[in-house]
Amino acid sequence: MRLGTVIGRVTLTLKEPVYSAGSLLIVQPFTRDQFAAAARAMPKGTPKVPLAPGSSLVVFDELGATIGSIIGFTEGAEASQPFEGDAPVDAYCACLVDRVDYQPPR
Repeated sequence: MRLGTVIGRVTLTLKEPVYSAGSLLIVQPFTRDQFAAAARAMPKGTPKVPLAPGSSLVVFDELGATIGSIIGFTEGAEASQPFEGDAPVDAYCACLVDRVDYQPPR
């Protein structure tokens, strides 16, 4: 599982029935520096974690994450495990993160 910040939503006009129970989110995965930033920002309220440069990915969500949420997501074959049949899903939102405790390695 990796952590990431929700930076957007995907709107679908037509969709596979498997997508009817949730939504698609655009997520920026965390870097090591972002773990430390999240740990500092989260106890005071809404997290404000600067985004890392790099690629983002689309994550299927049934938990109700919103833009700015920090989520835990799985990828690959594990992402399709919550579905009963075949599901064209590359990444799945497995949790909404309330708090990150992180101590950088020395």
